[in-house]
Amino acid sequence: MKRDKPISKATFPAIFISFLRLGMTAFGGPAMIPYIRNEVVDKKKWVSEEDFSAGTALAQLVPGATAMQVTAWAGLNTRGLAGSFVAYVGFGLPAFIMICALSAVYISLGNIPAIEAMFGGLKAVVTALIAHAAINFSLRYLSRNSAKFMAFAVGCWLAFNGNPIIILVVMCALSALIFTDITGLNPKEHSQVKYGVKGPLFLIAGAILILTVLFLTGSRFFHLAFTMAKVDLFAFGGGYVSLPIMLHEVVNNYHWMTQSVFMDGIALGQITPGPVVMTSAFIGYMLDGVLGAAVATISVFAPSFIMINLVAPFYDRLRSSAILQRALYGSLISLVGLMAAMTGQFLLTVKPEPGDILILITSFILLRRGTNIVIVVPCCALLSLLFSTLF
Repeated sequence: MKRDKPISKATFPAIFISFLRLGMTAFGGPAMIPYIRNEVVDKKKWVSEEDFSAGTALAQLVPGATAMQVTAWAGLNTRGLAGSFVAYVGFGLPAFIMICALSAVYISLGNIPAIEAMFGGLKAVVTALIAHAAINFSLRYLSRNSAKFMAFAVGCWLAFNGNPIIILVVMCALSALIFTDITGLNPKEHSQVKYGVKGPLFLIAGAILILTVLFLTGSRFFHLAFTMAKVDLFAFGGGYVSLPIMLHEVVNNYHWMTQSVFMDGIALGQITPGPVVMTSAFIGYMLDGVLGAAVATISVFAPSFIMINLVAPFYDRLRSSAILQRALYGSLISLVGLMAAMTGQFLLTVKPEPGDILILITSFILLRRGTNIVIVVPCCALLSLLFSTLF
Protein backbone atom coordinates (compact mmCIF):
# COMPACT_ATOMS: atom_id res chain seq x y z
CA MET A 1 0.00 0.00 0.00
CA LYS A 2 1.42 3.35 -0.96
CA ARG A 3 1.92 6.16 1.51
CA ASP A 4 0.59 9.63 0.74
CA LYS A 5 3.34 11.50 2.61
CA PRO A 6 6.95 11.10 3.66
CA ILE A 7 7.81 8.77 6.52
CA SER A 8 9.37 11.56 8.56
CA LYS A 9 8.60 15.20 9.32
CA ALA A 10 12.14 16.43 9.81
CA THR A 11 12.55 20.18 10.19
CA PHE A 12 13.92 22.19 7.30
CA PRO A 13 16.96 23.40 9.31
CA ALA A 14 17.77 19.77 10.17
CA ILE A 15 17.56 18.79 6.49
CA PHE A 16 19.72 21.74 5.45
CA ILE A 17 22.42 21.11 8.07
CA SER A 18 22.56 17.39 7.31
CA PHE A 19 23.04 17.91 3.60
CA LEU A 20 25.37 20.87 4.11
CA ARG A 21 27.62 18.59 6.14
CA LEU A 22 27.44 15.95 3.43
CA GLY A 23 28.20 18.58 0.79
CA MET A 24 31.41 19.58 2.55
CA THR A 25 32.84 16.12 1.89
CA ALA A 26 31.07 15.36 -1.40
CA PHE A 27 34.12 14.24 -3.34
CA GLY A 28 33.77 11.59 -6.01
CA GLY A 29 30.31 12.33 -7.42
CA PRO A 30 28.22 9.12 -7.36
CA ALA A 31 30.59 7.73 -4.72
CA MET A 32 28.71 9.96 -2.26
CA ILE A 33 25.46 8.02 -2.67
CA PRO A 34 26.26 5.42 0.06
CA TYR A 35 27.00 8.28 2.47
CA ILE A 36 23.71 9.97 1.63
CA ARG A 37 21.95 6.67 2.20
CA ASN A 38 23.65 6.20 5.55
CA GLU A 39 22.51 9.66 6.64
CA VAL A 40 18.86 9.58 5.56
CA VAL A 41 18.08 5.85 5.86
CA ASP A 42 20.23 4.46 8.67
CA LYS A 43 20.93 7.43 10.94
CA LYS A 44 18.01 9.83 10.53
CA LYS A 45 15.46 7.30 9.27
CA TRP A 46 13.90 9.97 7.11
CA VAL A 47 13.59 7.71 4.05
CA SER A 48 12.86 4.00 3.79
CA GLU A 49 15.35 1.64 2.15
CA GLU A 50 12.88 0.89 -0.66
CA ASP A 51 12.25 4.55 -1.44
CA PHE A 52 15.95 5.42 -1.40
CA SER A 53 16.73 2.55 -3.80
CA ALA A 54 13.97 3.75 -6.11
CA GLY A 55 15.39 7.26 -6.03
CA THR A 56 18.87 6.04 -6.86
CA ALA A 57 17.47 4.22 -9.88
CA LEU A 58 15.43 7.23 -10.98
CA ALA A 59 18.49 9.49 -10.76
CA GLN A 60 20.05 7.40 -13.51
CA LEU A 61 17.05 7.87 -15.80
CA VAL A 62 16.96 11.67 -15.75
CA PRO A 63 19.69 14.16 -16.68
CA GLY A 64 21.95 15.82 -14.17
CA ALA A 65 24.62 15.00 -11.62
CA THR A 66 23.63 11.70 -10.00
CA ALA A 67 24.52 12.57 -6.40
CA MET A 68 22.62 15.86 -6.63
CA GLN A 69 19.59 14.04 -8.01
CA VAL A 70 19.67 11.49 -5.18
CA THR A 71 19.87 14.40 -2.75
CA ALA A 72 16.80 16.00 -4.31
CA TRP A 73 14.93 12.69 -4.10
CA ALA A 74 15.85 12.20 -0.43
CA GLY A 75 14.61 15.68 0.40
CA LEU A 76 11.42 15.08 -1.59
CA ASN A 77 10.71 11.93 0.40
CA THR A 78 11.37 13.75 3.65
CA ARG A 79 9.44 17.02 3.31
CA GLY A 80 8.07 17.18 -0.20
CA LEU A 81 9.14 19.73 -2.83
CA ALA A 82 10.34 22.24 -0.23
CA GLY A 83 12.43 19.56 1.45
CA SER A 84 13.90 18.62 -1.91
CA PHE A 85 14.94 22.23 -2.51
CA VAL A 86 16.46 22.66 0.96
CA ALA A 87 18.47 19.43 0.64
CA TYR A 88 19.62 20.38 -2.87
CA VAL A 89 20.85 23.82 -1.80
CA GLY A 90 22.53 22.51 1.34
CA PHE A 91 24.40 19.82 -0.58
CA GLY A 92 25.62 22.12 -3.35
CA LEU A 93 26.42 25.25 -1.34
CA PRO A 94 29.89 24.25 -0.03
CA ALA A 95 31.16 23.50 -3.54
CA PHE A 96 29.78 26.78 -4.87
CA ILE A 97 31.45 28.85 -2.15
CA MET A 98 34.79 27.06 -2.58
CA ILE A 99 34.74 27.40 -6.38
CA CYS A 100 34.05 31.14 -6.12
CA ALA A 101 36.90 31.59 -3.63
CA LEU A 102 39.34 29.59 -5.76
CA SER A 103 38.24 31.42 -8.90
CA ALA A 104 39.07 34.74 -7.22
CA VAL A 105 42.50 33.42 -6.26
CA TYR A 106 42.98 32.07 -9.79
CA ILE A 107 42.33 35.48 -11.32
CA SER A 108 44.55 37.37 -8.89
CA LEU A 109 47.51 34.96 -8.96
CA GLY A 110 47.25 33.65 -12.51
CA ASN A 111 50.25 35.63 -13.80
CA ILE A 112 52.70 34.31 -11.22
CA PRO A 113 55.09 31.86 -12.95
CA ALA A 114 54.87 29.26 -10.17
CA ILE A 115 51.06 29.30 -10.31
CA GLU A 116 51.11 29.02 -14.09
CA ALA A 117 53.44 26.03 -13.79
CA MET A 118 51.15 24.42 -11.22
CA PHE A 119 48.14 24.73 -13.51
CA GLY A 120 50.20 23.35 -16.36
CA GLY A 121 50.58 20.20 -14.31
CA LEU A 122 46.92 20.25 -13.38
CA LYS A 123 45.97 20.27 -17.06
CA ALA A 124 47.86 16.99 -17.37
CA VAL A 125 45.90 15.64 -14.38
CA VAL A 126 42.58 16.71 -15.91
CA THR A 127 43.51 14.96 -19.16
CA ALA A 128 44.33 11.78 -17.23
CA LEU A 129 41.06 12.09 -15.31
CA ILE A 130 38.93 12.34 -18.46
CA ALA A 131 40.82 9.43 -20.06
CA HIS A 132 40.34 7.35 -16.90
CA ALA A 133 36.60 8.06 -16.85
CA ALA A 134 36.29 7.27 -20.59
CA ILE A 135 37.94 3.88 -20.06
CA ASN A 136 35.67 3.06 -17.11
CA PHE A 137 32.54 3.91 -19.08
CA SER A 138 33.74 1.99 -22.13
CA LEU A 139 34.35 -1.15 -20.07
CA ARG A 140 30.86 -0.88 -18.65
CA TYR A 141 28.80 0.05 -21.71
CA LEU A 142 30.69 -1.02 -24.87
CA SER A 143 30.34 -4.78 -24.61
CA ARG A 144 28.90 -5.14 -28.13
CA ASN A 145 30.53 -4.24 -31.43
CA SER A 146 27.65 -2.03 -32.54
CA ALA A 147 28.05 0.07 -29.40
CA LYS A 148 31.78 0.41 -30.05
CA PHE A 149 31.12 1.60 -33.59
CA MET A 150 28.55 4.13 -32.37
CA ALA A 151 30.96 5.46 -29.73
CA PHE A 152 33.67 5.77 -32.38
CA ALA A 153 31.30 7.71 -34.64
CA VAL A 154 30.42 10.06 -31.78
CA GLY A 155 34.10 10.64 -31.05
CA CYS A 156 34.82 11.46 -34.68
CA TRP A 157 31.87 13.85 -34.76
CA LEU A 158 33.17 15.81 -31.79
CA ALA A 159 36.76 15.68 -33.06
CA PHE A 160 35.60 17.57 -36.15
CA ASN A 161 33.82 20.19 -34.00
CA GLY A 162 30.36 18.71 -34.39
CA ASN A 163 27.67 19.80 -31.94
CA PRO A 164 27.56 17.21 -29.11
CA ILE A 165 23.86 17.81 -28.46
CA ILE A 166 22.94 16.86 -32.02
CA ILE A 167 24.89 13.60 -31.90
CA LEU A 168 23.45 12.76 -28.47
CA VAL A 169 19.90 13.10 -29.80
CA VAL A 170 20.73 11.06 -32.91
CA MET A 171 22.37 8.25 -30.95
CA CYS A 172 19.57 8.09 -28.39
CA ALA A 173 17.03 7.76 -31.19
CA LEU A 174 19.16 5.20 -33.04
CA SER A 175 19.70 3.16 -29.88
CA ALA A 176 15.98 3.14 -29.17
CA LEU A 177 15.41 1.65 -32.62
CA ILE A 178 18.16 -0.95 -32.97
CA PHE A 179 18.72 -2.36 -29.48
CA THR A 180 16.04 -4.76 -28.29
CA ASP A 181 17.82 -6.73 -25.59
CA ILE A 182 19.11 -4.12 -23.17
CA THR A 183 19.45 -5.56 -19.68
CA GLY A 184 20.90 -4.29 -16.45
CA LEU A 185 19.57 -0.74 -16.83
CA ASN A 186 16.02 -1.48 -15.76
CA PRO A 187 15.82 -1.24 -11.95
CA LYS A 188 13.29 -3.31 -10.05
CA GLU A 189 12.66 -1.00 -7.11
CA HIS A 190 9.25 0.60 -6.75
CA SER A 191 8.53 4.05 -5.41
CA GLN A 192 6.35 3.85 -2.31
CA VAL A 193 5.36 7.52 -1.97
CA LYS A 194 2.83 9.53 -3.95
CA TYR A 195 3.87 12.97 -5.21
CA GLY A 196 2.13 15.92 -6.79
CA VAL A 197 3.13 17.61 -10.05
CA LYS A 198 1.70 21.10 -9.45
CA GLY A 199 4.80 22.38 -7.66
CA PRO A 200 7.30 21.27 -10.34
CA LEU A 201 5.00 22.62 -13.06
CA PHE A 202 5.00 26.02 -11.36
CA LEU A 203 8.81 25.83 -11.24
CA ILE A 204 8.94 25.11 -14.98
CA ALA A 205 6.68 28.06 -15.67
CA GLY A 206 8.81 30.27 -13.43
CA ALA A 207 12.05 29.18 -15.13
CA ILE A 208 10.61 29.83 -18.60
CA LEU A 209 9.33 33.23 -17.45
CA ILE A 210 12.73 34.23 -16.08
CA LEU A 211 14.52 33.22 -19.28
CA THR A 212 11.93 35.10 -21.33
CA VAL A 213 12.39 38.25 -19.28
CA LEU A 214 16.19 37.98 -19.57
CA PHE A 215 15.86 37.60 -23.35
CA LEU A 216 13.38 40.43 -23.87
CA THR A 217 15.35 42.84 -21.69
CA GLY A 218 18.60 42.01 -23.45
CA SER A 219 20.23 40.96 -20.20
CA ARG A 220 23.88 39.95 -20.41
CA PHE A 221 22.97 36.89 -18.37
CA PHE A 222 20.53 35.38 -20.88
CA HIS A 223 23.09 33.46 -22.94
CA LEU A 224 24.88 32.23 -19.82
CA ALA A 225 21.64 31.01 -18.21
CA PHE A 226 20.29 29.46 -21.40
CA THR A 227 23.57 27.72 -22.19
CA MET A 228 23.94 26.18 -18.74
CA ALA A 229 20.31 25.04 -18.72
CA LYS A 230 20.88 23.40 -22.11
CA VAL A 231 24.01 21.65 -20.80
CA ASP A 232 22.05 20.22 -17.87
CA LEU A 233 19.09 19.06 -19.93
CA PHE A 234 21.30 16.83 -22.07
CA ALA A 235 23.53 15.50 -19.30
CA PHE A 236 22.09 11.97 -19.30
CA GLY A 237 24.50 9.57 -17.65
CA GLY A 238 25.77 11.89 -14.92
CA GLY A 239 27.84 15.02 -14.61
CA TYR A 240 30.72 13.88 -16.83
CA VAL A 241 28.58 13.98 -19.95
CA SER A 242 28.08 17.70 -19.33
CA LEU A 243 31.78 18.45 -19.86
CA PRO A 244 31.97 17.87 -23.65
CA ILE A 245 28.76 19.85 -24.11
CA MET A 246 30.04 22.63 -21.86
CA LEU A 247 33.36 22.66 -23.69
CA HIS A 248 31.63 23.02 -27.06
CA GLU A 249 29.33 25.82 -25.91
CA VAL A 250 31.75 27.82 -23.77
CA VAL A 251 34.94 27.47 -25.85
CA ASN A 252 33.88 26.75 -29.43
CA ASN A 253 30.49 28.41 -29.69
CA TYR A 254 30.59 31.54 -27.51
CA HIS A 255 34.39 31.86 -27.12
CA TRP A 256 34.00 32.94 -23.51
CA MET A 257 37.37 31.44 -22.60
CA THR A 258 40.15 29.35 -24.06
CA GLN A 259 40.25 25.59 -23.73
CA SER A 260 43.25 25.99 -21.44
CA VAL A 261 41.30 28.16 -18.99
CA PHE A 262 38.35 25.78 -19.20
CA MET A 263 40.64 22.93 -18.16
CA ASP A 264 41.84 25.01 -15.22
CA GLY A 265 38.20 25.32 -14.17
CA ILE A 266 37.80 21.54 -14.24
CA ALA A 267 40.96 21.19 -12.15
CA LEU A 268 39.62 23.60 -9.53
CA GLY A 269 36.39 21.62 -9.49
CA GLN A 270 38.32 18.45 -8.72
CA ILE A 271 39.92 19.83 -5.57
CA THR A 272 36.58 20.99 -4.20
CA PRO A 273 33.59 18.89 -3.16
CA GLY A 274 30.53 18.60 -5.35
CA PRO A 275 29.80 17.33 -8.88
CA VAL A 276 32.10 18.04 -11.81
CA VAL A 277 29.36 20.14 -13.39
CA MET A 278 30.14 22.75 -10.70
CA THR A 279 32.72 23.90 -13.26
CA SER A 280 29.83 26.10 -14.36
CA ALA A 281 30.42 28.30 -11.30
CA PHE A 282 34.00 28.89 -12.43
CA ILE A 283 32.79 29.84 -15.90
CA GLY A 284 30.20 32.24 -14.49
CA TYR A 285 32.75 33.78 -12.13
CA MET A 286 35.22 34.34 -14.94
CA LEU A 287 32.52 36.13 -16.93
CA ASP A 288 30.82 38.21 -14.23
CA GLY A 289 32.12 37.55 -10.74
CA VAL A 290 29.99 36.07 -7.98
CA LEU A 291 26.74 37.10 -9.68
CA GLY A 292 27.77 35.34 -12.87
CA ALA A 293 28.75 32.27 -10.86
CA ALA A 294 25.35 32.26 -9.16
CA VAL A 295 23.48 32.58 -12.48
CA ALA A 296 25.52 29.79 -14.06
CA THR A 297 25.15 27.47 -11.07
CA ILE A 298 21.41 27.97 -10.68
CA SER A 299 20.90 27.49 -14.40
CA VAL A 300 22.97 24.29 -14.61
CA PHE A 301 21.14 22.64 -11.71
CA ALA A 302 17.57 23.97 -12.03
CA PRO A 303 16.41 21.86 -15.03
CA SER A 304 17.47 18.51 -13.53
CA PHE A 305 16.08 19.50 -10.13
CA ILE A 306 12.72 20.31 -11.70
CA MET A 307 12.79 17.15 -13.79
CA ILE A 308 13.41 14.67 -11.00
CA ASN A 309 10.61 16.21 -8.95
CA LEU A 310 8.33 16.31 -11.99
CA VAL A 311 8.82 12.67 -13.01
CA ALA A 312 8.70 11.24 -9.47
CA PRO A 313 4.96 10.43 -9.72
CA PHE A 314 5.61 8.45 -12.92
CA TYR A 315 8.63 6.50 -11.71
CA ASP A 316 7.09 3.03 -11.98
CA ARG A 317 5.94 3.75 -15.53
CA LEU A 318 9.33 5.14 -16.55
CA ARG A 319 11.35 2.25 -15.17
CA SER A 320 9.33 -0.21 -17.24
CA SER A 321 9.66 1.72 -20.51
CA ALA A 322 11.80 -0.32 -22.91
CA ILE A 323 12.17 2.62 -25.29
CA LEU A 324 13.44 4.86 -22.51
CA GLN A 325 15.93 2.23 -21.39
CA ARG A 326 17.28 1.84 -24.92
CA ALA A 327 17.53 5.60 -25.41
CA LEU A 328 19.38 5.89 -22.11
CA TYR A 329 21.81 3.24 -23.31
CA GLY A 330 22.41 5.34 -26.43
CA SER A 331 23.30 8.34 -24.28
CA LEU A 332 25.79 6.25 -22.30
CA ILE A 333 27.39 4.99 -25.51
CA SER A 334 27.64 8.59 -26.70
CA LEU A 335 29.24 9.57 -23.42
CA VAL A 336 32.18 7.24 -24.11
CA GLY A 337 32.79 8.72 -27.55
CA LEU A 338 32.46 12.30 -26.33
CA MET A 339 34.89 11.76 -23.49
CA ALA A 340 37.38 9.97 -25.72
CA ALA A 341 37.37 12.89 -28.16
CA MET A 342 37.65 15.32 -25.28
CA THR A 343 40.70 13.42 -24.02
CA GLY A 344 42.32 13.84 -27.43
CA GLN A 345 41.63 17.57 -27.43
CA PHE A 346 43.04 17.97 -23.94
CA LEU A 347 46.15 15.97 -24.80
CA LEU A 348 47.01 18.61 -27.39
CA THR A 349 47.10 21.27 -24.65
CA VAL A 350 49.58 19.38 -22.45
CA LYS A 351 53.03 20.86 -22.92
CA PRO A 352 55.57 18.38 -24.38
CA GLU A 353 57.86 18.88 -21.41
CA PRO A 354 59.27 16.08 -19.22
CA GLY A 355 57.56 17.37 -16.07
CA ASP A 356 54.05 17.60 -17.54
CA ILE A 357 54.38 14.28 -19.34
CA LEU A 358 55.53 12.60 -16.13
CA ILE A 359 52.59 14.08 -14.24
CA LEU A 360 50.20 12.90 -16.98
CA ILE A 361 51.49 9.33 -16.80
CA THR A 362 51.73 9.29 -13.00
CA SER A 363 48.22 10.64 -12.43
CA PHE A 364 46.75 8.23 -14.97
CA ILE A 365 48.42 5.23 -13.30
CA LEU A 366 47.29 6.38 -9.84
CA LEU A 367 43.70 6.81 -11.03
CA ARG A 368 43.67 3.39 -12.70
CA ARG A 369 44.95 1.89 -9.44
CA GLY A 370 42.00 3.41 -7.59
CA THR A 371 43.72 6.34 -5.85
CA ASN A 372 41.23 9.01 -4.77
CA ILE A 373 41.18 12.05 -7.05
CA VAL A 374 41.28 14.27 -3.96
CA ILE A 375 44.76 12.89 -3.28
CA VAL A 376 45.94 12.81 -6.89
CA VAL A 377 45.16 16.45 -7.76
CA PRO A 378 46.98 18.27 -4.92
CA CYS A 379 49.93 15.86 -5.00
CA CYS A 380 50.41 16.39 -8.72
CA ALA A 381 50.03 20.16 -8.26
CA LEU A 382 52.85 20.12 -5.70
CA LEU A 383 54.92 17.93 -8.02
CA SER A 384 54.41 20.47 -10.80
CA LEU A 385 55.56 23.29 -8.52
CA LEU A 386 58.64 21.25 -7.62
CA PHE A 387 59.52 20.69 -11.28
CA SER A 388 59.09 24.41 -12.04
CA THR A 389 61.52 25.23 -9.23
CA LEU A 390 64.16 22.67 -10.16
CA PHE A 391 64.09 23.01 -13.94
